[in-house]
Amino acid sequence: MKTASLVAVAGSFAFLVAVWIALPWVSGDTPFVLDGTNAFLTCLSNHDYSACGYTGHLNYWGLMTSVGDWPLLQHVPDLISIGFGADGHAARTRVLELLSVAGVVVSVVLAWIVLSRARLRPWFWAFMLVVLSSPFLWYARTTAGEALATGLLVCFVASTVLPAHPAVVALAAIGAAWTKETSYPFLIALGVVGLVLGGRRTGARIRPHLIWGGIGLGLGILAASLFNVVRYGKVISPNFFEADLHTPGVSRKIEYAVGVLVSPSGGMFVFWPAASFLVLAAFVVALRKRRDLDVGPAIVLAAVILGLTLGFASWWTPFGWSAIGPRLALPWGLPLVLLALVAYGEALRPFVIRLLASPWRLLLVFAFVLAFTLPNIGTTWRPNATGAFFRQQHPPCDAPWRGGIERWNRCQHEQMWLDRPMPLYGLHGVRSPGGAVTTALVALGLLGCLVLLRGELVPAQQQRPI
Repeated sequence: MKTASLVAVAGSFAFLVAVWIALPWVSGDTPFVLDGTNAFLTCLSNHDYSACGYTGHLNYWGLMTSVGDWPLLQHVPDLISIGFGADGHAARTRVLELLSVAGVVVSVVLAWIVLSRARLRPWFWAFMLVVLSSPFLWYARTTAGEALATGLLVCFVASTVLPAHPAVVALAAIGAAWTKETSYPFLIALGVVGLVLGGRRTGARIRPHLIWGGIGLGLGILAASLFNVVRYGKVISPNFFEADLHTPGVSRKIEYAVGVLVSPSGGMFVFWPAASFLVLAAFVVALRKRRDLDVGPAIVLAAVILGLTLGFASWWTPFGWSAIGPRLALPWGLPLVLLALVAYGEALRPFVIRLLASPWRLLLVFAFVLAFTLPNIGTTWRPNATGAFFRQQHPPCDAPWRGGIERWNRCQHEQMWLDRPMPLYGLHGVRSPGGAVTTALVALGLLGCLVLLRGELVPAQQQRPI
């Protein structure tokens, strides 16, 4: 049973990686990002180092400069690609797509290393369950930056909880800082918690890591700030102060915060329940056993999730639409899961033993996870099907700087709660030949993860035959 489960998990993941590499998809804002890189190089060649092309008002696409408003996350590898001779969009988008694949693969490899070093190797199968059921089944084959951002954030968390050499922590901090300009306080919180956990487990002094990590984060922020000076003439992006790019009113922000978590068309608990419930379980266990456990990591995790949720809710499009699911929140899923497992893996063991000891409960968990994974599988093979979700409104929702803030928020409210849920559109691809094969292989991988997790956590005398 163990060998078959190992083959199922490895085979399903290898198949997905092959699909991601073989079927690249240019999505989202990628053409704008590449054009922004070209504009940035033009600014440098013209020795225009401040507010290059900056207009001070939003154009039709919601931009104030030809360089664009995206973080350094994809601009840096795009610049490197150009330096190595990539002179067309086709070659440069291929690089970005391969980096998406690398982001997920590196996350899996680092999770294995971290959980093995922490003597929590059985929990690697829970991490793989989270990966195989995630929206990255779709995003990893695209040029969208979420999968790459996930890889960089997992690298940062892994470097702290190991802990790696201080210089490696610094490099990881630089990369993580480039994922989003709003990420800085969350990186500090997660970095400190990771280093405390790593230092406590290994007995290593973490002061050098804190210093080097701070230097790396400072360098990452400096690079992002200088980039802002070139495109905006300001260290801080003016988008932070543009009313049309933010959600008005407290009640609307609260609604969107709830939506980021549980909206049927964009909530994390809907699109990625395995990650959401695992982190929630770690938090609940920490609170219930607070006399025996250090609840500090749980409090920090909760604060980070709350801060991120409120931040997304304050943005004009809290999910990052038009895209599949909670796009803006996705990069934080795997790093938070990894940190939760390192902090509370042992405390979660009794809960998992009770849950998975019975084969019927194991099969129920499997059916639940697979059911919520199907839309991600379907989207991988029919990515355009979800476009129908955004065409339900007549006329379609228009950006607030074009159609008005109030009209936009009324329209988005209907999409979030009242329209036919987005995952149902993703199911169209499951019926395709590729979707059917992927469903079968992913199902075997998910079941294999649960069997392996059960086999390594549940004592043999408590296991009932499957």
